Amino acid sequence: MNIVWLKRDLRARDNAALKAAIQSGPTVALYVVEPEWMASSEFSFNHLRFVGETLNELRKDLHDLGIPLVLRHGSIPEVFQHLHDHHPIQSIYSHEETGLLWSFDRDKRVIEWCRMRSIPWHEFRQFGVVRRLKNRDHWLNERNRIVDRKTIPTLAQSWTSSPWNSNVPSLLDLIPKDATLFARPQGGGRTQADAVVDSFFDSRGLQYFGSISSPITAHEGCSRISPYLAYGVLSLTEVAERIRKKKSQLSQIEPPMRRRWEGSLKAFESRLFWHCHFIQKLESEPEIEFQNFNREFDGMRESDWNEGYFQAWCRGETGFPMIDACMKALLETGWINFRMRAMLMSFAAYQLWLHWKKPAEFLARQFLDFEPGIHYSQVQMQSGVTGINTVRIYSPIKQQRDQDPDGIFVRRYLPALRSVSDADLVAPHQMPPFVQALSGFQIGRDYPEPIVDEDASYRLAKDRIFEWKKRPQLKRRAQGVFQKHGSRKKSASKLSAEKAQRSNP
Repeated sequence: MNIVWLKRDLRARDNAALKAAIQSGPTVALYVVEPEWMASSEFSFNHLRFVGETLNELRKDLHDLGIPLVLRHGSIPEVFQHLHDHHPIQSIYSHEETGLLWSFDRDKRVIEWCRMRSIPWHEFRQFGVVRRLKNRDHWLNERNRIVDRKTIPTLAQSWTSSPWNSNVPSLLDLIPKDATLFARPQGGGRTQADAVVDSFFDSRGLQYFGSISSPITAHEGCSRISPYLAYGVLSLTEVAERIRKKKSQLSQIEPPMRRRWEGSLKAFESRLFWHCHFIQKLESEPEIEFQNFNREFDGMRESDWNEGYFQAWCRGETGFPMIDACMKALLETGWINFRMRAMLMSFAAYQLWLHWKKPAEFLARQFLDFEPGIHYSQVQMQSGVTGINTVRIYSPIKQQRDQDPDGIFVRRYLPALRSVSDADLVAPHQMPPFVQALSGFQIGRDYPEPIVDEDASYRLAKDRIFEWKKRPQLKRRAQGVFQKHGSRKKSASKLSAEKAQRSNP
């Protein structure tokens, strides 16, 4: 019996591992809830709920293809051994995974388990991430080759009864009754994913280009497909196919609307490129889960940890309305748009001068769309420890004025500020006492004082980071970071021509 080991590829469509297994012989799909996952610092029962909802639907989709779904809880090698003892496993099929240290260590144990029993383990690429990549120069062509391929047809087999008991409770039964869950999350499953994709390419995508920065408009204007990509409910190839289909339809649209669609599709397609680009960083250097990209930044923040600042940031009680509203929105829904994510991390790293690791773990638990490679790459970028990216210190007051000028978002998530005027909303702590009294509002009672002085903390962070960046050794190490991880948004042919030109001046 073949096993298709499902991990972060929870779909029946465009599934290379599933197709290959069926072509090889009778196949059973397996998903394992791993205790190592549940014990990891990035795990949340919100993630488990999303996976459980997805598997409940996937079980039906697989059943229609003649494939039983087996669910287990335990460490993978032990689960495989238990299954193998009751009925021999012929081959294991799965997609490659770029995960965290615990999943990397698990894969090494699986390799050894398979080797000791002469069981083949066949792995397939899920998107444009290349294992054992030596050089980034030609990576873009390889990424495009994988992402822009045709979707893999779905195959069926004559119904195969599982030799292993597949009548097990839903994963949702593993969630404790007292678990803290998002009140308004995106639902899991292929039906939800298809509905989100259809609404984006049918109508919502028209607003994409101009609506992704503000948390007010981003909720509808962003694609919202990120959770489905993170768990493989959708493949990147399927999304790329929808882009091509939409482009082919633009000639039938009136010119003004066509131009808006063209701009939005171009911007959206660019962000799909960054998906694989950032995951490739973690694939090429797994240590960035724990270590600075540029090790010359080691020691810059570690000794300045302030637990009080961190806890206030986690609760959304910093005294900066835009920071706190974004955190409250995240805690309620499991999602916030990219610019606001960058602002949250930047504020923690610069104004609060917190080392990035614990904030990164906290945000990972809140992001329903947590993708390890994207997450840790972005966290380090927003903390200024790569040495190759522009230092961006977001002003929460400026972001509030730019992205929520009428206070719609802030008042929604911070009801204590609903009586505060627009003029005072960006800095309610500066309201004179008599104005507070007239508003029925009191700083320190209804809303906290700022935990840091914005101007002073900004200047101090700027001075610290740029003083650190002056170090000659840091600049030399930055060259190595770029060579290994820097973007090459040029084709291989152009890069080759540039190299030839440099060698023949």
